[in-house]
Amino acid sequence: MAPSPSIEDAAALADHGRWAAARDAYAALVTRDGTADAHRGLSRACWWLGETARARDHAEQAFAGYKEAERFGDAAMTGVHLGIWYLTNFDNAAAAQGWLARARHLATMSDDDAVLGWVTLMSGYVATDRSEGLRLLEEAAATARTLSDPDLATMALADLGLWHVTSGAVERGMAMLDEAMAATLAQPRRMLEVVVWSSCDMLAACSMVDDLQRATEWCRAADRFMETYGCPFLQARCRTHYGQVLVASGHWRKAEHELGQALAMSTDTGRGPRTEALCALATLRQRQGNPKAALELLDAADPTAAGTLVRAACLLDLGWPAEAREVLRGEIALRTPEQPDHPELVAAVVEAEVASGRLEEAARLVGLLGVAGAAPAYPRAAGLRARAAGLVAAAQGDLASARQQLGLALEAFTRLELPFEAALTELDLARLFQHGDPEAAAGRARSAHARLQQLGARHLTGEAAALLRSLGVTPPPGPRTTETLSARERDVLILLAEGLTNPDIARRLFLSPRTVGHHVSSILRKLGLRSRAEAAAYAARAGIG
Repeated sequence: MAPSPSIEDAAALADHGRWAAARDAYAALVTRDGTADAHRGLSRACWWLGETARARDHAEQAFAGYKEAERFGDAAMTGVHLGIWYLTNFDNAAAAQGWLARARHLATMSDDDAVLGWVTLMSGYVATDRSEGLRLLEEAAATARTLSDPDLATMALADLGLWHVTSGAVERGMAMLDEAMAATLAQPRRMLEVVVWSSCDMLAACSMVDDLQRATEWCRAADRFMETYGCPFLQARCRTHYGQVLVASGHWRKAEHELGQALAMSTDTGRGPRTEALCALATLRQRQGNPKAALELLDAADPTAAGTLVRAACLLDLGWPAEAREVLRGEIALRTPEQPDHPELVAAVVEAEVASGRLEEAARLVGLLGVAGAAPAYPRAAGLRARAAGLVAAAQGDLASARQQLGLALEAFTRLELPFEAALTELDLARLFQHGDPEAAAGRARSAHARLQQLGARHLTGEAAALLRSLGVTPPPGPRTTETLSARERDVLILLAEGLTNPDIARRLFLSPRTVGHHVSSILRKLGLRSRAEAAAYAARAGIG
């Protein structure tokens, strides 16, 4: 019989990011001893594994245990964590304020300046009065400097950065967030949770000002941390923002997983985080070439500007430009030109107006996007504006202007590492050159085809292939993917990857072994594989299962 784990054994597992093993060890300790430390450890491990409801329940038991034992500092810090979770994981501001009030009361009884600093920081983060929020955040930062507490200092810096971004001081705020991210990813660290909270501040700020390139770069920088401790984006909204970054940067398979996780995490939250996850997944579906599936996701979400943009793109894909124009106009009426999503909304209306043949109105809207060459307020604005101007010029027959503007858009999207927008613009250029310069058109169409095929944008890959064929060029063959498999064949492939035999698969799927054998043969043929082992390896590489 294996010896029962000690609290030190469980803590060591957590320190090395072995969260599942740590959870099991702490759970055994909770069953055996039921101490507050065991409950807190189990709560933390569950949180890192995405089991937020279970994490909350054990944190509340830890709080009660610490309070009863008069360990007021531990109780207060547990209350701070609960306040953060109720706000960010459960979208429950009232509960967050309640736990913060309890933490504040116990922090004063603890006579621990570090705990008081964390309570002050959290109070500043949730403050509804912005001036008071800034005062409290700066007070927490001062406490961190006095105590030489690197975790509190880093978190205060990140929260102050987010405060400045939301107040319009984007450059100053982003500089503070960059510094906080550099600090939090450096070794050594005491509180792993600071990586989570700082990363989520950074992603929230990048999402707010449409700075996808910065978000992508910091997500790459966090790769080594993820290898050890897992994904640090442990809040539903934060996980969605991460999924959006993956969609924008072209990592669609990984985005599929992360957005699925965000959607699962949002089950226990309010409607806001769930709507954000649904809209992000709808964006992926639309780009993949499945507008009907995207619209189904949007129908389950609350109305938002992001959802309106995806809905309009789906309507254009389905050949309904008038309907796309209508939904976009309604959203623009609620926005101001200073908001980050305004350029994208206007650019989308321009595309709908061009598709409707309303070129005069499209040209007027391009004027609203500003004079080409002016410094944009947000990174993508220049590319969106140039592409909109290029589409209008092309429709008006001004080929020289269209070539110039679309070239500027392609340059901007390439520089910002936005492969879908870059491929879409290359396809625009190929259509522009189609009749006047077939050779240039073929070159652009071939490049667009390769980009879109690599991304997995099925519908647009087909459009690029059709354009190549119209130019007398045979499109390159596509890679063999699971898109060619039937739903039942995918089920069989998943179980093959788990190492099941044909009889095992047959029992699991209620099929005959002979039918399973036919499915396995078909899978191997369609994917160009030679054996079950190769099929299992393919499924693992493709993230199937």
